[in-house]
Amino acid sequence: MKFFSSLFSRPQSPETQDPERLRVGTLVYTKASLLTLFVFLLWGDFCFNLMETVVPSVLPLKFNAIGAPNWALGLIVVTIPNLMAATINPLISFRSDRHRSKWGRRIPFLFGATPFLVVFLILLGYSGQIGHWLHRTLLVGRMEETNVVLVCLGVFMVGFQFFNLFITSVYYYLFNDVVPHAFLARFMALFRMVGGGAGAAYSYFGLKYANTHMQVIFLVAGLLYLLAFLMMCWKVKEGDYPPPAPYIGERQGIVGAIHTYASECFTHRFYWYLFLANSCFAMTWASGAYSLIYNTKYMGLDLGFLGKVGGICGIISMVLLYPAGILADRAHPLRVMLASVALLACLGPLGIAFAFFRPALSLETTTWIYLAFSAIGLPVGTLYSATELPTLMRLFPQARYGQFCSANALIRSLALIAGGLACGGFLDLVKRLNPDPNFCYRFLPVWNTFFYVATLACLILLYREWNRLGGMRNFVPPEETRPKEPVSVPAPL
Repeated sequence: MKFFSSLFSRPQSPETQDPERLRVGTLVYTKASLLTLFVFLLWGDFCFNLMETVVPSVLPLKFNAIGAPNWALGLIVVTIPNLMAATINPLISFRSDRHRSKWGRRIPFLFGATPFLVVFLILLGYSGQIGHWLHRTLLVGRMEETNVVLVCLGVFMVGFQFFNLFITSVYYYLFNDVVPHAFLARFMALFRMVGGGAGAAYSYFGLKYANTHMQVIFLVAGLLYLLAFLMMCWKVKEGDYPPPAPYIGERQGIVGAIHTYASECFTHRFYWYLFLANSCFAMTWASGAYSLIYNTKYMGLDLGFLGKVGGICGIISMVLLYPAGILADRAHPLRVMLASVALLACLGPLGIAFAFFRPALSLETTTWIYLAFSAIGLPVGTLYSATELPTLMRLFPQARYGQFCSANALIRSLALIAGGLACGGFLDLVKRLNPDPNFCYRFLPVWNTFFYVATLACLILLYREWNRLGGMRNFVPPEETRPKEPVSVPAPL
């Protein structure tokens, strides 16, 4: 009882009481300059999410149009990009944290990669025409045209993904450096709202032209992206950073970098609690591949009905994200995350009961219960979404935020690699209990509830360790080596 009373007690955060809450590092904002910052970051986010939506939605159509085999689509669009991310992302993150220039430590990476990314994005759109020209003029028919186009797609996709890694790695780190911590959760809520709006706008206005105007879509997305990010790099200013800490043991080169990375990220239990909490929650995503089968084949719900409910829930979630962000800012993201996961764990047994009693229920009753679960689970899921990134921003060392984020992503990716196989194996195992091929899907809520409880256990350990390290008032990340900030306060921007 004492634990939960402390969790929901009224916070006395210095960030909500300090009149200088508009400050982050050596940057001090006025309300007007903070609004300007939000505008440029969110405009960049809109174009970023537009580009991120266009590529995976249009490329499969391109592969299908040229008659490419399915393995080629999986290799070029899924396997190679994820392999590149696993190997290159930690290096970019580590180097960005330690980079120092008069433009900051994030902007140089974004500015340098953006033009090349846009070039490869546009080349992807015109890969068919380029492949046809190469086949007709240079190769003179020595290769099949489909294979030539496929090679062009592969080369352009690798180039696009390489430069996109600089953006996707560093862009999220920029927020933690330039947005005052008292406003992080609500900014990330706006960030998610704008991203959802970009995806919805493309789906509504642009997706129907994906087959007929593929080149125009890629060209417009690329030019908007170029304009938005160059403007953002010009207008968004980073503050001054203290000199980066030397490698552990005064080692140099790649060996020193790897040793430092591993020692700083993986040797303190506080970070392991956080890595494991995120990994356990990510394991519930592994069951998402079967959710549509569960709802249609086992629950018997109509696909059109599920689409309408999902669309309405998406709109409501966008509306609820900002107030959820305000709550996370005021109560601390870790507290709100812990509360949301506790609620999800409590809802788990109800979901299990619903799944197991489904054969005795009518379709009408099932529909109403599904609507009730959607109405109850929506605000809880929105609370978690509003706290996911702000929690990392508040708990990881700001000076080395990028490398800790990459370590978290690495552990979570390894968990998901195992989780995808484990979830399928679990369903195949329980399938033996009943000859009905859809029987096994009733155990999906069991899988999710188990990992909600595991996430809750890790978060409780994390919360206790966070309190031991200073809690709301005096928390300092373990092994933080960042020098104290200058006493002098610069003039407002």
